[in-house]
Amino acid sequence: MKSVAENTITSPGRTAAAQLEESLRNAWLFFRSGDFVRAEFEAEKALMVDFEDPRVVATLKCAVFWKDRIVRIAEIKVPEKKGDFLLRELSGFESRFLLHLDCPLDEGVDALRQYVYQSAAKAFLDQIPFDDEEAKPQLLLKCARAHKGNGDFDQALSRLEEALVLQKDSSAALAEMADCFEMTNETQKAKLFFREAFYLGAQSIDLSSLRSVMVGEVVASLSVWGYKEEELVEWVPVHAVIQGAFNVKRELKPLELGHLKQSINTLKTEIQAKSPQKSLLIPRLINRYFWLIDHFLSVKEERSKIEDVLLNIKLLDPRVHELYTQ
Repeated sequence: MKSVAENTITSPGRTAAAQLEESLRNAWLFFRSGDFVRAEFEAEKALMVDFEDPRVVATLKCAVFWKDRIVRIAEIKVPEKKGDFLLRELSGFESRFLLHLDCPLDEGVDALRQYVYQSAAKAFLDQIPFDDEEAKPQLLLKCARAHKGNGDFDQALSRLEEALVLQKDSSAALAEMADCFEMTNETQKAKLFFREAFYLGAQSIDLSSLRSVMVGEVVASLSVWGYKEEELVEWVPVHAVIQGAFNVKRELKPLELGHLKQSINTLKTEIQAKSPQKSLLIPRLINRYFWLIDHFLSVKEERSKIEDVLLNIKLLDPRVHELYTQ
């Protein structure tokens, strides 16, 4: 039996199927502009043509879902909270709502994402004039993540550069920059920036916000090690070095070398004092040992000093020592 779309003619020479496709395309265009009332209207027009097409049903469901969210957004007065709300709702939409659709609706969902990310980025920028200087780096970071989610990597990098001017050692901003570099095939830059970011402060890096394939592969490989969530991010740079992901190295400046050695001594003291943070401090110290070894190799330091560092790594974690030296 033929569907309504195959049997109905809406105008001379124009089939119902063509009308259905036009209504769907229009609905998705309205998704992109955030006009979900008109998107719903177009989806209902398509439904009258063919109520069995899963794309039509999925489009209508998405339109109704986001029409409700737009009403709620209008009630939020603080721009940053609007941006947070949009991204939170998108996360739930992707992780739960889409699972119940009968078809993936890729084009429509991409249009929805574009609307959400653009709107969230604007909201975070709109918040900046209302907050003090201390809050600006975090707002710029949120804005950059929204631009990155939309695939606008140039804009993301621009916001991250602004954030780093205000907070030059922001490991979160550096990690996001590295992520953007990897997405634009600047792999060497990505490796360098990721390594710097994890060195400066792994705990400030949100692994869930990264789209990096290289970091994702390292994280996946660590699933068998049984690390807790907060421990995992500290072990990422250690295993990234072992696996060759973070294989870009540089010679340290004298001041940087001094800071590195001071950090090593501080971490050793804390571990020996049986700090409650020991499970985090051990991978952090091993990562610094890796940096020190790389420096020794770059300046052609005598082998005995490298062997001393390797012994310290072995005492901290024999498995890591074996993987690193094999």
